[in-house]
Amino acid sequence: MSLASLFKKKREEQDLPDDEQYTDEDQQDYDSDDEGFEQAPEEDGYIDLSQNPAGTGKSPDEEDDQDPEDEYYDNRDAPTTVLGQPSLLNVIGPSYWSTDDLMQDEFIMRENMKSKTYGIAAYVPPSGYPRMLDTQVFQELLAQGNIDLTLDIVPRTRRDTMHDLSNMLNVIRANAEYQNEKGQSFQLRENIAKYNDIDNLLDEIQFDENRLYDVAISMIVWGTSDRDVNKNFGVASDLLANEGISVTPYAKRQKSGFLTTLPLGARISYLDDTYRNVDRKSLAVMDIARNASGRFNGGIPFGNNQATPSQNTEFLNIFGTETHRPVNYNMGIVSESGGGKSAANKIKIAREVAILGFEHRSIDPDGEYVLLAKKLGQLNLTITANAKFVINPCALSLFETPLEEETMTDSTGHQLSPAEMEEQIRLNDDDHRQVVTHKDGTKYVHQVNISQTTSNIEGFVNVILTSNGDERKMNVGEKNLLDNAIDSVIDDLQITEDPNSLYLDKAGMVNDVYQDHLPKPEPTLSDIYQKLVLQNTEEDGQPSAKVSRLLDALKLYLRDGKRPIFDGQTFFGRGRSPLLNDYKYVNFNISQLEGSIKRVAYYVLTQYLWERWMKNPAKAMTKKVLDADEILQFIDDPEMSAFFEVIVRRDRKRNGSITWITQDIERFQGNPKAKALVTNSEFMFVLATKPEHRQLMKETVDLTDGALDILTGNPDPGEGILREEGESIWIRTNPSQKEMDFVESNRAVGQARKNRNAIEAINKAIEG
Repeated sequence: MSLASLFKKKREEQDLPDDEQYTDEDQQDYDSDDEGFEQAPEEDGYIDLSQNPAGTGKSPDEEDDQDPEDEYYDNRDAPTTVLGQPSLLNVIGPSYWSTDDLMQDEFIMRENMKSKTYGIAAYVPPSGYPRMLDTQVFQELLAQGNIDLTLDIVPRTRRDTMHDLSNMLNVIRANAEYQNEKGQSFQLRENIAKYNDIDNLLDEIQFDENRLYDVAISMIVWGTSDRDVNKNFGVASDLLANEGISVTPYAKRQKSGFLTTLPLGARISYLDDTYRNVDRKSLAVMDIARNASGRFNGGIPFGNNQATPSQNTEFLNIFGTETHRPVNYNMGIVSESGGGKSAANKIKIAREVAILGFEHRSIDPDGEYVLLAKKLGQLNLTITANAKFVINPCALSLFETPLEEETMTDSTGHQLSPAEMEEQIRLNDDDHRQVVTHKDGTKYVHQVNISQTTSNIEGFVNVILTSNGDERKMNVGEKNLLDNAIDSVIDDLQITEDPNSLYLDKAGMVNDVYQDHLPKPEPTLSDIYQKLVLQNTEEDGQPSAKVSRLLDALKLYLRDGKRPIFDGQTFFGRGRSPLLNDYKYVNFNISQLEGSIKRVAYYVLTQYLWERWMKNPAKAMTKKVLDADEILQFIDDPEMSAFFEVIVRRDRKRNGSITWITQDIERFQGNPKAKALVTNSEFMFVLATKPEHRQLMKETVDLTDGALDILTGNPDPGEGILREEGESIWIRTNPSQKEMDFVESNRAVGQARKNRNAIEAINKAIEG
C-alpha cells in the first residue's frame, strides 16, 4: 500500500466514512495498540540482504496480515533495498550530528544527502603544556585548513589568585622542609625553584603587574572519511608535539568538546578538568591572531596580513640580519596571469633599492619594468637585434677565492699559514695570482678565470645551435676545435691568469671614461670565427667540413650578420662603464626580440650578469639581486637550465640572490629542473592559482589545504601566500598611490585609474 493511499484512508476514517467502506474487519485491523513503539535507528547506507524484496524481513503471509499503520512506520524507518536510495528519514531530515559508543573519539556530521563530514574534538590537557611558548606556536597548525582552534579564557579575581598561590607556597614550603630533613637534595632544589617562581608571580599580581587566567585550548580536526580525519589528527598532534604540546581527544565527551570549541560563548561546567592557569604574558604569546603573523627580521614592508584582525604589515628581508640569516637568499614568485606577480616584484625592487640600498638587475622579456627604471632614476636598456649595444659573451673576468680557503705547502710538505701563502704569492714570479684586501679586512686571491671563459663560450655556441630546436649540441670533435681557437685568440692577446694581463701599461679614455690602465681588447666572436677558419682550412682553400656547423652558427651573430649585438667589445652607450657599476638598478628590456635570438639574449645576459656583476670582486660586499622574469619558458633547454642551477646554488657565496618569476605553472609537472628552483628558494610568494593546478602546487611548493583554498578561491590581485623559511603567511601587497604609476602592467587599466583619481580630485575641489 502506498504512503499516499494510506494517508487518504486514515482521513476517510476520521471523517464520517460510508457504511460500505467500514467493516468490522477494518475496525479490528486498526485497534492495534502502538504503545511501546520505538523509532528504529537509522542505518544509513546498510542493507540487510536476508530480507525479502519488500524489505520487512517477513513472509508474504505475514505481510498480508500486517497493520497498515505499522507498515507505514516500518517503511519510514527502514532503509530501502534499492542501492543508493535514501530512507524516508534521510529525505525528511538529511542533516544530523552523531556519535555513539562505537565512536567515542570522533563524530559524524551529515549536512546533505551527498556526503558526510567526520571530526575529532580534542584538547590540550593541563599537563600537556611546555614550560615556554613561542609566538608562532599555532601558525603551522592553523595553516592546515582542516582545524578549528579555540581558546577559552576565564580571568581569575585577584583575591582568589592570591589565596590559591599562598596555599601553594605553604604546601611547597612544607615539602621542602620535609625533603631537607630526609636529605632529598634533588627534589629540594626543584621545590625551591617552584617556590621562587610562585613568590615572584604573587608579587607581580599584588601590584597589578600580572594576572592569572584559566585557559582551555580545544580544537576540532575535520576530515572527509574516518581514515582522513585520523590522518589529519595525527598531523595536528605532530605539529603541536614539535612545540612541546600534547593533545588528546575528548574521549566519550565528543559532543561537549564539539560545543565548547564552537564560538557560542557557552561554557560547559563539567569540562573544568581541561583548564589550566596561565599568566598574562603566556596568554599574550598564545594569542591566535598573533600566530597568523610572520616573524619580523627587518627588511621592507611587503604587504598586509589578511589573517590578523589589525591586518598588520608584514616585512620581507631576503638577506636576513646579523642575528638571523636564511639558508639561501633566493625567492620565487608564482601566479596565473593577472594574479599580480609582476606588481609584487616591482614593489620589492623599488623598496629594496630605495630603502635598503640593494642593487638589482632585471631581465625583462615583456617590457614591464621600463617605467620602474625611469621612476627610480636608474637605467633601462632596450635590446634589439640591430641595437648599438654590444654584450660580449667572450669577455674575460676576474675570479676570487678567500685566501683562507687556499691550500699551499712548502718544500717539506708543511701547510702554509695565510700570511705565508700571501708572501709566497707576492714573491713567486711564476704565480700569476694577486692577493687583495677588501674593506672589511678579509683577503682574497684574484686570478683571470680563462677556463670559465672557455666554458661560457661553449655554452653560448650550444645555445645558438639548439635555439631553433632542430640542431644538436657540439660533439667532442667540434668542442676540441672550438677550444683550440679560443686558446689561440687569448694567447694572441697575451692574456694569462695574472689580473694585470687584462690591461695595458698606459692610461687613456674609454667611452669617455678615464682609465689609469687601458683595458686590452676582449676576445670577440669575429676573432674566434677567423681563428676557426685559419686553423681548419683545407688544401683547396675551403674550411674543413668538421667546422662547417660551427661556422654556420656563428656567422649569423657576427658584426656583418643579422644579429650583431653579441660581437664586439661590451658597450652600453657613451660614458657608461661596461660593468654598469654606477647604477643601483638596470633593466635589460628584450621585449622587442623574438624567436631564437630572444632565447640567446636571455642566456647571454644571465651569463654576463653572473660573471661580470654577481662575481665581480668590487661588488663582493654589495647585496645583489638578479630578477629573472618568465624563467621557466627556458628551463627545458639543457644548457640554460644547467646555468640557472649554478646561479641558484652558488649566488649566496657571492652575497647575491635571484628572484625568479613565472606564470607557466604547468612546467613544474614532472620537471626536476623546474622544481630545483623551488627547493633552492627559501622564499616563495604564490598568488592566484587555478583549481586544476591545485594538486601540482601542493606537491611543488608544499602548501597546505588551507593555503590552497585561499589561492584557488579567486583572491584579489596581489593576494597570496608568502612562504618565509617554512612559514606561510596570508598577505596582500600594499602599493602606494605613487607606486601604482609603475606597478600596473596593463596601460589601459592604469589610465582608467588615473582618470578616476582625477575625477575624484575635481569632485573634492568642488565640494570644498
